[in-house]
Amino acid sequence: MNAMKKNRCALAWALCGLLASSCGEVEEPTPTYMLSGTITSTTVGASNAWAFVRLVTPDGLLEDTPLYKASCQLSGPSCEYQINQVAEGRYTVYALIDLDDNAERTNPLPSFGDLLSPGRPLFMLGRQWMDFPDESWRFSP
Repeated sequence: MNAMKKNRCALAWALCGLLASSCGEVEEPTPTYMLSGTITSTTVGASNAWAFVRLVTPDGLLEDTPLYKASCQLSGPSCEYQINQVAEGRYTVYALIDLDDNAERTNPLPSFGDLLSPGRPLFMLGRQWMDFPDESWRFSP
């Protein structure tokens, strides 16, 4: 059998296997929900600063690529954030307030002197509200 026929046979077998494994099985979409909340800083003046929320894997670190993220600008001591269509599941949530306005908007990470909230677990099983009150913050080293 020449190489061309072998390639066609291999492709045909792969397609048969793919079609056979997917016949009759309908994959249900993962439910999604909204996460929202308030970010507040009254002890440290942060009015007009940008705040960011990052959802990473359940055991993820702040530096990990966020699966979901949101931002809001504090007006006075607080702002509200919202993330739509977060898939059902477990996450770790980090928040930060960029006091020196130097965080990269596409992948915001804290720098020296920014306010940072330690990672908090989130079990997304429906619409959730997660606040980051004044006592949540510590200064980033």
